[in-house]
Amino acid sequence: MMHRAGYFNDAPILTPEDDRFDIDPFAQALAKSFRDIESPIGATIAINGPWGSGKSSAVNLIRYHLKDDVGSGKLEIVDFSCWWFRGEEALTLAFLQTLNASLRKSLGDKAKELIPRLGKTLLQAGPVVGPAINLATAGIWGTLTAGSMTFAKRFFSEGESVEKLFQRLSKALDEQDRRFLVLIDDIDRLAPNEALLVFRLVKSVGRLPNVMYLLVFDRELAEKAVTEMYPSEGPHFLEKIIQASFELPLPARDDLNTAALSQIEAFCGPPSDRNQLLRFMNLFYDAISPYLNTPRDLTRLYNAMAVSWPAVAKEVDVGDYVALEIMRLFEPSLYNAIRINKAKVCGVRPGYGREEDPKQAIEGFLQFVPEKRRENARIALMRLFPRFENVGYSDSFIESWEAQRRACTDKHFDTYFRMGIGDETISMAEVDEFIENAGVPEYVKQAFRKALDSIRKNGKSKVPLLFDEINVHASRIDKSKFQLLISAIFEIADDIHRDEDRERGGYSFGDNHLRIHWLIRKLTFDRCDLDERSTMFLAACQNAQVGWLTDFTSSAVADHFPREGREAEPTEKCLVTKDHLTELKALCVKTINFAAATGELLFHSQLPSILFRWREFSEDDGSEVRAWTSNQLKIDKSVSVFARAFTGESWSQGMGMVGLGDRVAMRNIRASVSGLEHIIDVGEFRRRLEEVESSEALDEQQKEAVSVFLDAWRKQEEGEDRYGRGD
Repeated sequence: MMHRAGYFNDAPILTPEDDRFDIDPFAQALAKSFRDIESPIGATIAINGPWGSGKSSAVNLIRYHLKDDVGSGKLEIVDFSCWWFRGEEALTLAFLQTLNASLRKSLGDKAKELIPRLGKTLLQAGPVVGPAINLATAGIWGTLTAGSMTFAKRFFSEGESVEKLFQRLSKALDEQDRRFLVLIDDIDRLAPNEALLVFRLVKSVGRLPNVMYLLVFDRELAEKAVTEMYPSEGPHFLEKIIQASFELPLPARDDLNTAALSQIEAFCGPPSDRNQLLRFMNLFYDAISPYLNTPRDLTRLYNAMAVSWPAVAKEVDVGDYVALEIMRLFEPSLYNAIRINKAKVCGVRPGYGREEDPKQAIEGFLQFVPEKRRENARIALMRLFPRFENVGYSDSFIESWEAQRRACTDKHFDTYFRMGIGDETISMAEVDEFIENAGVPEYVKQAFRKALDSIRKNGKSKVPLLFDEINVHASRIDKSKFQLLISAIFEIADDIHRDEDRERGGYSFGDNHLRIHWLIRKLTFDRCDLDERSTMFLAACQNAQVGWLTDFTSSAVADHFPREGREAEPTEKCLVTKDHLTELKALCVKTINFAAATGELLFHSQLPSILFRWREFSEDDGSEVRAWTSNQLKIDKSVSVFARAFTGESWSQGMGMVGLGDRVAMRNIRASVSGLEHIIDVGEFRRRLEEVESSEALDEQQKEAVSVFLDAWRKQEEGEDRYGRGD
């Protein structure tokens, strides 16, 4: 297993012990070939392989297997780092410098200046080093800069022809017992003209006795450069220079997969269960492994994960995360298309025949992928985003995807593209902490209050997010904590019932009270029988806030005695037993009475609903609620509160021009007066509204509330609006 310290290390390996991809047998064979060449004269062997395939690692392993020859003095290895130099003149001079620095130690005194003299003819035209080049070496020649003509005169002496110099140099080298192996790696880093110059130098100056060359490059790139520069030569150009050329063996797919899986586990930890493992491995073989073809591909993934994983650890599904990182690295156009089309990839097919066919939809994304990789990309997209599968999925599937924090969910999609969670998500650390402390009432209440104070960009608090997370992870909460958790939520239910958190319009609906209903059902319906639930809920209701208690009691009654047109719930789906309803309604009326006496009721956000339920649950046919509202009608400010409470709104959307439909909905104000006679003296209410409309006792906002309500009521009476109706 690779250690974390090496994630950013793209350096080639040095010893056989580091070889994870079985390159060493190849390196041993080439090392033996160099050792066995008889009387080499510029013998040249090439290693070919694409970028990142491990060519430099193979060179280091060859060096390793020749270390005994180097130690005994039989061989000297000369490294020519051609990619340090730019420009043909600089490359030529650097090549000669490298040869001279190594060979002159073995040459006799008379032959030591042969290479510098030979260089004079090769670089006779123009300055020694091209403009703007600064070449610093540790050799005997010090620092060379453009226009260093003093050095040029000293380096290139007058005298013999190049042929005679070459003959003398060849004779001196032929008399040596030592061989020289010149390693020239990373030729494919050079510009095409520079790469071809290196080949020409080896072919001309480099054809020397007891000198061998190992050239390392991508053959496909080299042949392309030759074709561009010398169209008539083609591959024959290289054949005239290189005696033997070998393709670097590709790593075995199994070795690459093993290395990748080992490193992913080192980052992300082992899968939590068999289902997660199964899904991850499906993603791995379909969406990850096909892109990991060289050691450098693995390094690119490791380095990317080293940066991005810490920011999203535990906030994403590991398989989705790695697959999307692969897309970001190897299919950036597809990755970007996914990133900017959240609505097209998340969720499931809603039906109704209006949505684009999944087969057509996926083609829109595949257009960004080269033809040869489209089938892999197709399967990867279907694995990541079930919407493309053309298969129907139920809400339970979506809920499980949310629990897994999959990329296909609206809630968690953005986390994969932001290197961090946004304000539409609760972190898994917070979720885990809540679940651990679900049986601590003060912790639960504080967690919800903190969520209430966290206002997101859309104006909503994080309370809906917290409910959603608890809901999808409800199965992780121990049953022994249910009573304390539910009681704590009931105690603060009205405090966290924020109107801005309400979902509005279309298929979105619900508020925080409804989210409490979803949660308590999710917690208890599968793990508690009806008697257990009844006991638990009645205990929690003892200290429940008035608005929520009224809502809960209404739901419990409706389970057994539904409104007209609906059927009673099966017994196993009821909140409490029928026998407990009397006790529950009495508790609710008592709590409402207390709120009315303290003044809390008048300003409650759910005042209309509470008033109607007060009448419904009382045994006095509404006389108690009518007595309370009658007393409130005597107070000008209370009349304004009633006006605001009974003002409703609806939204309508017309066909617009030429049948296209309006792009925006219009807000309609309505007076909810239908059924008011059951809880208030309607005549007196109307008289008092008209009386206080211009009352000096009211401020501008209170007057406006009265005017808006009266206005809507009058229009409804005139037949201009048919939406007024009571609760």
